[in-house]
Amino acid sequence: MVAIFIKRHKSMIRVSIFFFCIGCGIALCFLKIDCANAVNTENPVTARYGVTNGVEYAVLVLTSPLNEERRNVIRSTWAKFISNIFVENGERLYKWNHSWTEKQINHDFIKVYFVVGTKGLNTEKINMLKTENTRSNDMVLLDNLTDKYENLAMKMKLSFVWIHENLKNVKYVIKCDDDSFVRVDLIVKDLEAFAPQMNSYTLNTYTSTQVKTGTAQHQGLYWGYFNGHARVQRKGKWQEQDWFLCDNYLPYALGGGYVVSRNIIDFIAKNADYLSSYRSEDISMGVWTAPLDGINRVHDVRFDTEWISRGCLNELLVRHKQTTQDMFQMYKSLVDSKGGNLCKSEAIERGAYEYKWNSRPSQCCNTLHHLSSRNKDSIPGNMKT
Repeated sequence: MVAIFIKRHKSMIRVSIFFFCIGCGIALCFLKIDCANAVNTENPVTARYGVTNGVEYAVLVLTSPLNEERRNVIRSTWAKFISNIFVENGERLYKWNHSWTEKQINHDFIKVYFVVGTKGLNTEKINMLKTENTRSNDMVLLDNLTDKYENLAMKMKLSFVWIHENLKNVKYVIKCDDDSFVRVDLIVKDLEAFAPQMNSYTLNTYTSTQVKTGTAQHQGLYWGYFNGHARVQRKGKWQEQDWFLCDNYLPYALGGGYVVSRNIIDFIAKNADYLSSYRSEDISMGVWTAPLDGINRVHDVRFDTEWISRGCLNELLVRHKQTTQDMFQMYKSLVDSKGGNLCKSEAIERGAYEYKWNSRPSQCCNTLHHLSSRNKDSIPGNMKT
């Protein structure tokens, strides 16, 4: 029967096959055009680093080439909290939106980048980093930087140059180290709602802000845990042999975690060749930003970023000097409590201080400030930003 049918309708079948082939060819041509246009318009940097023009909050994690385990822990823990910031009817809202089982939805306006210098590394190590980046698409590989402690200030400069050139819509950068646990969601929530003035009642519980003379509004933000009375180190790991400015370091936010606005990034990037670099990147940042006007310097006791942790309190936004086990424990505590508890059990090991911006820097940091209980207004929950 099939043979008889084919024989009777041979011409019709041939015509049908002919037009089917033509249709497929036209469809493939349009597909190739679309693909070609996508390839032609895609910036090589975008393909390499996962850059999108929508990034407004860049989390810059300084890490060394061999610290893949730490990077993976961050990817598996606090980096996931980006999903707690979501968009509804064109507005950005905060709500705890994380569980053990739900699929997390990240947004292109917040992105974590791990910065590594690759100069001097052997081929095997470079290939390992490239393979890692192929999986994660979140690394910035600086091939003109030798990654070592002495080059941290240069690493910050080059990172800001990269952001200046590639992330055109960035508003704020959250800088941290790979041993910091960061509540990126709560930091972005406060930035969305209050930056750069940072003058809300809730924030006043934790912050002390630089006195601004005149009526002009702040145009930029430098937010962290500040020190203005630190003595210059002349020996050891943090020695500054080239320091000559004064007996103490200029006021700076400690490097375990701080936030800077776009205008600071642009200033440093444009003047990178002329800015002095010191052994510590956070001290260098204090020097680079010292002459800038219109910058709101905000000291916040929720940034636990000193050389040793002050303990664990649920209010903290950044905890520096944490092991990978510490990070998993804090992540578990937050998930189990639906964002309510950072700590398995709260413990204050050392008090924080309020920064006295209206005093001389040598007298800035003597008043202890204890976070003994949760401020009711700071409890994570629905928050329109």
